[in-house]
Amino acid sequence: MRALFPLFFFLLASCGDIPRDPDGSLKRIRRERVLHVGMVEGADLQSIRRADALIAALAKDTGANPAVTRDGQEALLLRLEAGDLDIVVGGRFAEDTPWKTRVTLGPPLASETAAASTLNDHAVTRNGENAWIMLVQREARKVAR
Repeated sequence: MRALFPLFFFLLASCGDIPRDPDGSLKRIRRERVLHVGMVEGADLQSIRRADALIAALAKDTGANPAVTRDGQEALLLRLEAGDLDIVVGGRFAEDTPWKTRVTLGPPLASETAAASTLNDHAVTRNGENAWIMLVQREARKVAR
């Protein structure tokens, strides 16, 4: 039993930085005070309003100023994957989008049903940046109410 105490303390100490951001997204945003946002061109007014509310909440929480880049959805998602953007907003995704394995789709901000499919408006972040993802998802849930 005594042999387990050092292992317990080692495991407890290793949990100190959870959730982890391997590339330090949240720390960098707070340190540099810049939030790199990709806004999908052609987003509808409802998407823009919810995206603006989300970005304002994230800017307040992090103390960062949004630097917005507007482009097509695919181009912005590729830049997000490459680490050039912190978040992409204003895009619509089908439930079976192949992007859901490449990036993290936050909770739906809005939904639109057309024909037999539903398109959801998500805030999108890079995979693995878990502290940043948790903050974005928490604020997205507030905006979606």
